Amino acid sequence: MEAGETRLPPAAEGLLLLAITLPLALAFNFPTLWLLMPLALLAVTARPYEPYGLEWGRYGSWRFHLVVCTAVFVPYCIGHYLSAYWWQGADFTLRVPPQFPRQIIEQFLLIALPEEMFFRGYLQSQFDRSWGTRWKVLDAQVGPGWLAANVLFAFCHIFRGGPARLIVFFPGLLYGWLRARTGSIAAPVTYHAVSNLLMQVMLESLIPHAV
Repeated sequence: MEAGETRLPPAAEGLLLLAITLPLALAFNFPTLWLLMPLALLAVTARPYEPYGLEWGRYGSWRFHLVVCTAVFVPYCIGHYLSAYWWQGADFTLRVPPQFPRQIIEQFLLIALPEEMFFRGYLQSQFDRSWGTRWKVLDAQVGPGWLAANVLFAFCHIFRGGPARLIVFFPGLLYGWLRARTGSIAAPVTYHAVSNLLMQVMLESLIPHAV
């Protein structure tokens, strides 16, 4: 066993920390625990933070993110609009939600950062250490941990919104891929927050047709 390691296999340690953090975060309605718990474990075990994605300088080039944003957010906006127009009878008028600056801060610091630190920075890394990264997906080296961490990410959302929240599995695949592709959680945090904010803007801007 290396210095700073627990006696548990990496995947088992990750699952144990999840089993502790989830009920505490739900009971106290304190999502910041998703950030504090893995950071506390890394500090207590004297592990370096970099292998867990806390390398903010590794973000990726602007060209890379231009391609990813175009491939992800443009189809999302178009699809969201067309589905709302055809099936819900809504028109699009660009509006931002009330208290939008506050929501930006909350999405980045209270939602995206804690969740990405736990599920992509810590849990996906622990699974990768146990199971390896045998697959190459669009220049990112991933493995079963990419999928497993994302399944658990989606499962935890059931407790705040029901089974419909399992849909977060799909954007979670993007966040996990970005973590593997860039080596950092900086990009996943940004995309996670922007995705949530974009959804809020779309919902605010789609107005039902007048009867």
